[in-house]
Amino acid sequence: MPFFPSREWMEAYCGHLSAHAGFDTLASRMEGVYRFVVEPSGPLTDRHGYDVKVQPGDDLEAACAQLLAEPAPSPTLAMTATYERWRQLIVGELDIGMAVMSRRLKVSGDLTRLLSRLESASPLIDSLRQVETEWA
Repeated sequence: MPFFPSREWMEAYCGHLSAHAGFDTLASRMEGVYRFVVEPSGPLTDRHGYDVKVQPGDDLEAACAQLLAEPAPSPTLAMTATYERWRQLIVGELDIGMAVMSRRLKVSGDLTRLLSRLESASPLIDSLRQVETEWA
């Protein structure tokens, strides 16, 4: 069971996301790089950031989500929250829409693109909740 936040946890998330039944639609509508930033709070004392590339499939390759080894120069969208807020999102105690509206989850980047495609973003949330997680 991977520890949150870690590269192993994000790789497990990418695996669940790529395997999600609705991922092909998501990948074609939301292609880009998504940055997940975990700010220190509670037991977490360091800031963590991870970039996930969502890429649609073609005739030769399937759609995929992959954790990038290096940060992207300018991600499509960045989502930033404290460790405690991410925990609430992952375990289902906090709705992502409410988190954004109440500024518990800060979102920056191409917001118009996200908001216009929000209905197809459910695999992003579903996959967060599928990763078995070890908490600090």
